[in-house]
Amino acid sequence: MKRKGYRRLLFSYLPIFFFTTTAIIFLSVLSASELSKKEAIHANEVFAEHVMQMIDHTMRSIEQQIIKEVQTNDKLARFYAENYNGASAMTLYEISNLLREWIVNVPMIDSVYLVRSSDLTILSNHFMTSVKEFEDRDFIMEALNQHTARTYRWTDIRSYKVFENQPRPIKVVTLVKQVPLLSGEQGIIAVNVQTSAIENMMEDLAASSVNFIRLLDRQGHPILGHETKGKVLTSKESGYTGWKIESGLVGGRLPVFIFSYSSQGFALNLLLIGIGLAWMLVVTRRNYRPIEAIVARIDAYAAQKTGPLAGQDEYRFIETALDDLVERSINYQKQRENDLIYRKRIFFKELVEGASLITPEQFQAEMRLLGFEGHIGQIALAAVELDKYAEFSDRYGQRDQYLLKFALSSVIAELFQKDGITVWMEWTTASQLSVMVHLPDTADDIRFAEQIFENVLQWVNEHLAFTVTIGLSSLTGKIDDVPGLHEEALESLKYKPVLGGNRIIRMEAVKICPQGEIYKHLNLLRSVGRKYRLGDAEWEPELKQMFRECADGLLTRDNLSAILHNMIYHLQREMMEQPPEIQKIWNDETLPLLNRAVERMDTLEELERDLLSILKTAAGRMEQWRESRNHDNLMLRIKAFTHEHYSNPDLCLTYLGCQFDLNAKYISQMFKDKLGINFLDYLSAVRIGHAEKLLTETDKPIQEIGALVGYTNARSFLRVFKKVTGVTPGEYRKK
Repeated sequence: MKRKGYRRLLFSYLPIFFFTTTAIIFLSVLSASELSKKEAIHANEVFAEHVMQMIDHTMRSIEQQIIKEVQTNDKLARFYAENYNGASAMTLYEISNLLREWIVNVPMIDSVYLVRSSDLTILSNHFMTSVKEFEDRDFIMEALNQHTARTYRWTDIRSYKVFENQPRPIKVVTLVKQVPLLSGEQGIIAVNVQTSAIENMMEDLAASSVNFIRLLDRQGHPILGHETKGKVLTSKESGYTGWKIESGLVGGRLPVFIFSYSSQGFALNLLLIGIGLAWMLVVTRRNYRPIEAIVARIDAYAAQKTGPLAGQDEYRFIETALDDLVERSINYQKQRENDLIYRKRIFFKELVEGASLITPEQFQAEMRLLGFEGHIGQIALAAVELDKYAEFSDRYGQRDQYLLKFALSSVIAELFQKDGITVWMEWTTASQLSVMVHLPDTADDIRFAEQIFENVLQWVNEHLAFTVTIGLSSLTGKIDDVPGLHEEALESLKYKPVLGGNRIIRMEAVKICPQGEIYKHLNLLRSVGRKYRLGDAEWEPELKQMFRECADGLLTRDNLSAILHNMIYHLQREMMEQPPEIQKIWNDETLPLLNRAVERMDTLEELERDLLSILKTAAGRMEQWRESRNHDNLMLRIKAFTHEHYSNPDLCLTYLGCQFDLNAKYISQMFKDKLGINFLDYLSAVRIGHAEKLLTETDKPIQEIGALVGYTNARSFLRVFKKVTGVTPGEYRKK
């Protein structure tokens, strides 16, 4: 047998290795070069920002010291006082000494002089003279005449001379502060800082043969640095002085990493390539050992054969052996077919949903294939639903849910198998377990299976932390009826909200409501919404009455959901009439809780308790808000008076004003602020509420009822009643 495998394996790696290493070295050089460029630019920006911050800090500290002295030093105040005639010599000496202390404490300051506007007198740390004799008089006069505030505190670079015979002027930047600081009526203080002092401060930072730095004033004149040939990388302007700092590299060339790529680095790369080659040889040899072992076994096999395997290399031998192994595996998989558990689940779902037509013979054959032996007689379907599934999901993780569901299905199977009854069950939804019960041919009703399911309920109550409700169908002897029985079991569970959970529900025991009865609650829902908005405590008994009627009507889950969403709609519509503060409480807190309670509805009793709790809490919050406003007691008295005298046809804002000695407009505004409606709408709601009660509890004529609630005109009564309820009194009485 030819042994070419090792060389082929090795030579297949080498081109990739050399290409990869070359690419990595090239890319690393380029990346390092680009990185060095970016770092140089970034370092330049940081350097320029640091220099500017240092200059701003130094100049600002000088200004703050001058401001402090102007505001607190009484001697300065006496100097600037107009027509000062005190002990001038001593005071002037003290002030001059103070100026010298400033210069000593702040070495950056070259000179300081005070200018008094009243007599144009100048006092510095060395002399006292008049403006006319001072060489810097033009600058002083310009500063004195500039009454408005300067845009910047410090001047641009300028020439400064004290006296005319001074050899040469010095370059300074000057801080001019008015006295007083806001008006400048008494004079100015001028602080001169030599540019050489700024340059000395920055000398250590700016001294470099690689980069340069320039400080320019607002006119572009250099304060620091000289004209240098180079590329400006960074330009920063101070928001305090208005000066600009420019920084860059001398000669305008960025350092390029590739030119500094040393011979040591090149040698290191060669060493790494050599190490990589050696490592590749070792790894290739190690990886080839399993192939050698396989080849040895193939050699032993080939020695016993005289077929086409002789003379082939090791890869061909391995390929032939693998082909044989794959062929055997495929044949084995064909015998096993599909996974049995998966097939059972799919078949069960298709059976109960009626997805495909199945003959009795096909059903028997499939059942035997799936492991169910014996004759199948009567069939019943049950749907076992986990009660309060939302809480179940919140309480347990996925693993715990799976274990609990497995325990439930195992208990059902065990209890039925005790009596020799075959059951087949699958979880068709996350919360529902569908169970097919196979009873003997002699079974004439469902009571036997019902008794076993009662034992299931008892076991669950004793051993598990949750309960289940079971919907049970009738019996059938035909496979074709299975989908209908499954639908019957599911339909039974729709009555769980009314009948309650933790029980068995059979369709035969359920009295279905006549069609259309779900609409009889609409007027009651409107009344609940209206009274809840008005703060009338009668909303709670009416809501409880609605729940009692729903329970007596034996409505399904879908019908209950429709009624409850209608109730929430009427409450929402009424609450939109309230002030914005109450609307916020309703929309942000109460409405989401109501919708969540309806969505998680399990039984009607629990839902009633949850909704009442939510609405009571919200009502309490809204009542607290109303009571927090002024004149709450007065409002309560007016409301009580209105409820007591609603039948008086003369009851109006003017009538209330006379009774309570208040302005009618004031009462109207109180109703608008407190209840979100005007008084006439409130009175109409009260009167129509009593009219509704009279229409349902008495047989009195409509016109008489209108008069009893305060409407002497029958047309007015009809118009207001329809506006409030949406129907006429006659239509309301019929409903």
